[in-house]
Amino acid sequence: MAVRHKAIAVLIALAAACLATTGASRAEEITLYSTREAALVAPVVAAFTEASGVKVDVVFIEDSLVKRLVSEGEASPADLLLTIGLDKTTQLSTRGLTQAFTSSRLEQAVPANLRGGDAQWIALAVRPRVVLARMDSALAAIDYEDLAAPRWRGKLCIRSPLHQNNVALVAAYLTHHGEAATEAWLVGLKANLAHKPDGKDNDVIREIAQGICEIGIGNTVALAQLRDGREGAEWRAWAMEVKAVPSTFRGGGTHVNLTGAAMAKQAPHPALARQFLEFLVTPAAQRIFAAAELEYPVLAAAERASIVAEMGTFIADATSIDQIAAHQQAAISLIKKVGFDE
Repeated sequence: MAVRHKAIAVLIALAAACLATTGASRAEEITLYSTREAALVAPVVAAFTEASGVKVDVVFIEDSLVKRLVSEGEASPADLLLTIGLDKTTQLSTRGLTQAFTSSRLEQAVPANLRGGDAQWIALAVRPRVVLARMDSALAAIDYEDLAAPRWRGKLCIRSPLHQNNVALVAAYLTHHGEAATEAWLVGLKANLAHKPDGKDNDVIREIAQGICEIGIGNTVALAQLRDGREGAEWRAWAMEVKAVPSTFRGGGTHVNLTGAAMAKQAPHPALARQFLEFLVTPAAQRIFAAAELEYPVLAAAERASIVAEMGTFIADATSIDQIAAHQQAAISLIKKVGFDE
C-alpha cells in the first residue's frame, strides 16, 4: 500500500506539471475506447484522475473496435483507443481511424521502433514472445533461427501458427530474413513439432512441465499470469516448472508484441488525450499499467512487477513494428503454404 501511495504522489506531481503547460480544466472528461477490460485499466485511470481532475470514461469494446468507430463516424465520442496486439494497433491507423499526435515527452519515453512512423500510435507495454523450457533445462539462451534445427525434432510445442501472436513472430522473421529463408524455417519448425499445434500458450507451458515437449514458444505474459495463481493452483504449479529463455534474432533482439494506444481521428478533446498519453509513459504510471496484465513496461526506467522481473530482461528487437505489421499477410500465406497448421 505504501508503494502505491508513493506512486500516486509521483503521478500527481507529474500531472500537475502537465496541467501547468496545457491549462486543462479540472472539470473536463475524455472517453477511452479499450479492448482491455475496464477493471484492468481502472488503476491507472484512477491515478490520472486523482492527479489531474480529468475524468476518463472507459468503454470496453472486446472484438469490434474498428466496426464501432466506422459506424459512429464523425459523431464518435472516443478520444483515445487502447488495443492489445500489433495487428489491431496498426490496423486502426491503416483504416484511417486515428490522427497523428506529436509530443517530445512521448518521443523521449517510447523507443522509435515501438511508435508508429507517422506518429499515429505508441506502445504502452510489451509482451516478449520467447522460447520456454523446463526450469531444469540447460538451455540458457537461443536464437529464433535455431528453432528449426534437427536437434529439436519432435520436441517443440506451439499454439496455432495462425494465431496473431505467431503470425507476428513469423512476420518479424520475414522482415529479418526474407521469404525463402522464412519458408525454410517454417518447414523446419513443422518437422520439429511434438504434435499438431493446438491450445493456447497456457497449454504449451503445461505440456513442457509434463514432459510432452522439451521447448515451446509463448508470451511472457502467459507464464507470468499462470505463476501469479489467477488460473488456479494446478496451473501455477506447472508454470513454476517452466522458464522463459532469452530468445533473439541473430544480430538482433527479442521479438515483442504490444499493448498500444492511439488518438481517435475525431477526438473531441485532443489536448487532454495527449496529456493522458504523456501521463501513461511516466515511470510510476508505467508500473501501474504494465502490472495489471503482467507485461513489461515500455519505459526502460519503469519498475516492473516482481513476478515479471523474476523472468529476466528481454531487449526488444529494433525492427520497426510498422515493418512487421506490413509483413503479416505474407506471413499467413507462408504458414498456409507449408501446411504448418495441418
